[in-house]
Amino acid sequence: MDDRWTPVLNELRERFAADTDVVEVEAYLSAKGYDRRQIGEILSLLYRDNEPSPAWNGADSERVPSLRVQGPHERGRFSTDAWGYLLMLYNSGAVTLNDFEHLVERALVHVDGRITLADIRALADDVGLDDGAMGGERPLIH
Repeated sequence: MDDRWTPVLNELRERFAADTDVVEVEAYLSAKGYDRRQIGEILSLLYRDNEPSPAWNGADSERVPSLRVQGPHERGRFSTDAWGYLLMLYNSGAVTLNDFEHLVERALVHVDGRITLADIRALADDVGLDDGAMGGERPLIH
């Protein structure tokens, strides 16, 4: 870990509860003068060591972060609604972390320009995922 962020990370852990909405943490860091690159790096470090989500009931052996921060190649491509829908699919247990990343990559490759909610729903439908899949069996994305 980059030691320059240790004091900031300690401050954030003291200031915010673990389930605090990332938007609040991001706004706080922005108000403190950090740029988007620095905020992304700090948030990645802050959330990288989270324990697996209890929603998986031990079924997923991956270490899953409670938050997936967009990378620079994703920022600006995904609409807020599209990214939120992906996070909802992941947080609900409808897709695994690998499936989530697969959907992100498919969207980046197959959609020109801005990626909308309709684009994500179409891609999810193409691989057999829909809103009805949440809470039921999780389909595998190949």
